Amino acid sequence: MESDRGGRAMSEQSIWAGWKLSPPIQAGADGEASRRYQRARDKFKELSSALDQIESRIPGAATGQLGLDFPERAISDAFESLHTITSPQKLRQQHNFLVKGLERGARELDWKVSIPSPMVTLPRKSPQVTTDSFSQLHSWDTAVNSHDQLLPPISLHQDELKTWLAGRFLFQLVREGALLNKEWLKQVPIAMVDGIAFEKDTAYLTLKKEHHAVKNNSRNKITQASVAFNDLPDNSLEYEQQHQYRRLFLSPISQLLLLNYHQQFGRNWPVPDSAIECLLYYTQSLSRELAKVKLPALLTIAKTSASLELLPLFNYYSSQEDSSLSLPPSVWHRFTNRQVVSFKPIKTAEEDETLHTFNVFPDRDGAYPDQLKQLRKLQACLSVSLAKKTGKAKVIANIGSLLAKTEQNGVMITLLANWCMALIRKGGRVKSRLTISTISTYLSNIAKPLIIHEHLMGELEVTSVGEWEKLYETVLNASKSSASRIRTQNRLRDFHHYLTSAYAIPPIELEADQQQQHRVDVNIITPAEYCRAIEMIISSEQDRPFKIMQILALILGYRLGLRRSECASLLIHDIAYLTDQTGISGEVIVRANSFHSGKSYSATRRLPLWLLMPEEREFLIDWVQERRNQAMTRTADKQLLFCRDGEGSSLLEDSMLFRPIQIALKTVSGDKSLRYHHLRHSFISFTLLRLLESKPNALLESTWSTDDNGHIAMPNEDVDLSKLAGLPPQHRPSRKRLWLLALWAGHASPDETLSSYSHLLDWALGKLLSQRFDVPLTTHQQLVLLKIPSKTALTSWRNRRGLQNPTRASDLLKHLQNQWCEFNISPLIKAPYKPYHAPIQNPLDTILKKSSNFPAVTVIYQCLRLIEQLEHHGMTLEEAIAQSAKRFFLNPEDLSRWQKCGKYLMSTKTFRNNPVFSRYKDIEQRDHNASRSIYMPELNSCMAPPLKPNVLREAGKFFHILTEWCPQHVVAAEAGTQYFFYSMQRSTGHITLPHAEAINAVLGLLRPLRCMKHTYLLVEIKEGSKKKSIKKYWSDATGIPHKRIDLVPTSSPSGRTRYWYGNAHLKITRGHYSDNQQPLWEAFRFAVFMTMLVYGFNVGSNDL
Repeated sequence: MESDRGGRAMSEQSIWAGWKLSPPIQAGADGEASRRYQRARDKFKELSSALDQIESRIPGAATGQLGLDFPERAISDAFESLHTITSPQKLRQQHNFLVKGLERGARELDWKVSIPSPMVTLPRKSPQVTTDSFSQLHSWDTAVNSHDQLLPPISLHQDELKTWLAGRFLFQLVREGALLNKEWLKQVPIAMVDGIAFEKDTAYLTLKKEHHAVKNNSRNKITQASVAFNDLPDNSLEYEQQHQYRRLFLSPISQLLLLNYHQQFGRNWPVPDSAIECLLYYTQSLSRELAKVKLPALLTIAKTSASLELLPLFNYYSSQEDSSLSLPPSVWHRFTNRQVVSFKPIKTAEEDETLHTFNVFPDRDGAYPDQLKQLRKLQACLSVSLAKKTGKAKVIANIGSLLAKTEQNGVMITLLANWCMALIRKGGRVKSRLTISTISTYLSNIAKPLIIHEHLMGELEVTSVGEWEKLYETVLNASKSSASRIRTQNRLRDFHHYLTSAYAIPPIELEADQQQQHRVDVNIITPAEYCRAIEMIISSEQDRPFKIMQILALILGYRLGLRRSECASLLIHDIAYLTDQTGISGEVIVRANSFHSGKSYSATRRLPLWLLMPEEREFLIDWVQERRNQAMTRTADKQLLFCRDGEGSSLLEDSMLFRPIQIALKTVSGDKSLRYHHLRHSFISFTLLRLLESKPNALLESTWSTDDNGHIAMPNEDVDLSKLAGLPPQHRPSRKRLWLLALWAGHASPDETLSSYSHLLDWALGKLLSQRFDVPLTTHQQLVLLKIPSKTALTSWRNRRGLQNPTRASDLLKHLQNQWCEFNISPLIKAPYKPYHAPIQNPLDTILKKSSNFPAVTVIYQCLRLIEQLEHHGMTLEEAIAQSAKRFFLNPEDLSRWQKCGKYLMSTKTFRNNPVFSRYKDIEQRDHNASRSIYMPELNSCMAPPLKPNVLREAGKFFHILTEWCPQHVVAAEAGTQYFFYSMQRSTGHITLPHAEAINAVLGLLRPLRCMKHTYLLVEIKEGSKKKSIKKYWSDATGIPHKRIDLVPTSSPSGRTRYWYGNAHLKITRGHYSDNQQPLWEAFRFAVFMTMLVYGFNVGSNDL
């Protein structure tokens, strides 16, 4: 027994210190110490058993061996076993114990391990109504009854009266349920000093507080003059973004009490009393039972009382600090007055407009110096800018100087530096402008772990999606907290988005973090602005398919609340409808697919098409039908709804789908902070008002639902939305309405929908309170509210205004409007608001560069394929050309010319009687292949396009660049295509050309594509030649640098060459010319062929 105990103690002592698991030591013999020791011993055993799960699968993990390699299968099995045998109460503790130990091992012992995410638990919210709060309603009702009588104060001096009247107004807000939150209650004094405003004859105060403000005593704030917007410079819109707002709409009784206070004391608050002190002072005068109650208890009782009268939704809204934040003043002004702020549109740099092609990954040449030191240099480039306030151009120059020393920069540090320059020039994935400090923060979030774990990757250019995901998961596992993991995940998403657009790497979908509590900024798009944005896109000079897709993406975001990723990854069969049954509207199915994994399980949903306007639904269905016609394979319904023509398996770039929408929204609203995601906010905010209405237009005013011409711009404007959705009619209460809205929004419950995305609940609550607290007033109440000394004077005042009994509070307010003038709020915004007028020059035409006058390269191919398919089924050539041109919206004459040029080029043969552009020996099979469901086969009039989506996308960009370049350089284009003509059948970019003039002609085609860096010369030389002289000759003749000129012995039997400088072969490739994969060659070859086809190069007039 003793030896057994000794062996156990020995094993306990051998546990690595990084596990933070040491056996407990008994400190004393008394009962409390024994029980404490036993609890520690039980915990030690539980954690030891968890560690045994790892040790049994990876020996040496418990003792801390260096350099262990943990198989992913073993880690997965260990944690699955732990979750199976451990009780839920202990699971989180043991799971996180292993996670932290593995993190330390990876950091200190160089363990190679994929670490699972830590487990977190969210605190349970306490119920809003408790038994204790119900028991206190009797004293509350006594105080409310006394308050409603509006009894005058007894023997108070001036300062006390001021505090008492302010407290009476605050108590009315609490009694109604309009304001039940302590933090917002503190902001009422500042809002009262700022003044009151009106909307649709309803008065409101605008409460504001800083984001994440330190909760100091608000007494000091009251003594200061409020910082009003009209006292600020023109950056008032930026000032708004630093605050949260709640618009407090007042009931008629509240308005009269506030007016009564203003008439006696003006727009001044009782100094030095705070709102809480005034409220409690007044409450003590109402009831002795509530005299000793503090504010939290008082608000709890008020919440309990309000829960008996208000909808749970409004009760929750009134009592929460950050739920359903109100629109900022500038957005509210846009929404209610249809005015905009003019600002200069975003300008794009010339270098951005010329960036047509993907970049090449930096070469990985051997070992580099300390890359973390290079990272510190990169961070210094940004920090120096912050310290010296230098401009962005200087920062870019500093980063460029750092990148110029290529021998010191590895691949990852080069990519991170280029990413920083892209953020400075063009902004991020969401916001188009970023400050240097923000970019520095972005870099610090992900740079160090990416550089440390760079060794996990091979050649980045051919790295698979799985390898990228593994790298990012390793980086995420280095996060020390849930909040840190969220930040890192967002920055990795931004970084990979840049790599996808700049280097053509495959897109990935990072995990959706369930603990993310980040709240986006508050904004909406008005119906008028939505219609303006559509008109701006329609009037732009973009190609027709892009305009249609942008309009549809705008419609789906505004009418259905789709997220960016959900909209971009929609497939054709996700739009479900029946063409022969107009009574069934159809639906949009949002679900995961190969392009999009979904934010969460609740993101899968069905959205009815009756949420769209009838013309919008027809517009969507027409595009779906057009996309089906464009697709030539059986899997047409599984292709993307929004993509370039013929690229149904490649997501459309954000710059062509979402960026034009954001430019249009910013222009028509004058708000530079608007983003596509705010369409989702608009959908939820407006739909919630419609679902809460007891009758049409009860909450969503008809004037808000129209465009600039007065036409209705909202669907189902005079229809019961609840009835359309299969719910009880509007006049009947139903909790299912909120769950329906959460279902449409893709949320697991209405909590997130109402808290973060609804911004008009303040208006809905104000309308409800205006009806509920517009009660008939007694003579005594009218005397108090109107400050009239006698009943005789009151009767005279009423007779002059024709008032009849019963008299409500709203009746009095109608005759007191002129008394608000001196208490109205000053203009909130100093920015130059004015009615909207469409800009003379469409910003989409100046910011977005039109590709060329030719359609997409895949459209031309699909047209030619359709012609051959129709011919194969017996249609004449002329009829086939006319039908194909009609389907793809092309000119039949152009299409006929392209078909003839393509047929001539495809029939051309080499000197050895082989087809120039074909690899098929049996050319007669072309007709048969074109008619079959084969993915883009070779045609009689066109060569086969590249199969890989990223290569095909690059070929399309090359084609548009060449078609723009050729008209200005006709001679060079003809010469280049003439020499290139007989080398296009090659499967690799190895071209044999007769002399330097021919090489330069082909290089002339590569220069506008910015692909000169991917060209090499392979020079065959005779033995004993002067290598330096030969390299110098070819470098001077072609402009290719020495390091990309390789010299090899000639393959001639004689061992000699015709000239002293040898015979040169041109290599066009990324990476090394001996690689099996040659994506650049495939893209370049197909682009040159299509350029020859549309311009008729190397095709004589007699050949057509």
